[in-house]
Amino acid sequence: MAFTDEEKVKIRHHLGYLNVQETATFVLGVPAALQTTFMIEGAFGKVLPAAENLARTLLCRLDSIEEQVFGGTDLADVDETGGVKVNRKRLPELATYYQIAQKELANLFGVVPNPFDLRLEGWLGTGAGGISVPVRG
Repeated sequence: MAFTDEEKVKIRHHLGYLNVQETATFVLGVPAALQTTFMIEGAFGKVLPAAENLARTLLCRLDSIEEQVFGGTDLADVDETGGVKVNRKRLPELATYYQIAQKELANLFGVVPNPFDLRLEGWLGTGAGGISVPVRG
């Protein structure tokens, strides 16, 4: 059984890839598809059938973590109510759990999470996205 279109959308989303029709850029004046698109799209058909359930389990885990992040926004303005205190460290903890599951999913597909994915910046409160590249001046 192959992945459904909806599962492919979730996989792209959680790995930080675009969910658009073929994207192109120009290389030396000639239109060329983005390489990251090839990586994830090519990987969909190469996952072993026995590993598909693991991918679905990881998708459920990632969906659950994401729901916890956005489901807890009503606590953003509350520090304490009665004897109950809000755990302010929870969002960075969830970001860490998300990254672990995201990397497991990436390993299953043999790709890397999109390094330009900026979603975790807000969860961690720091610049979590991007690529570290040496620059010569």
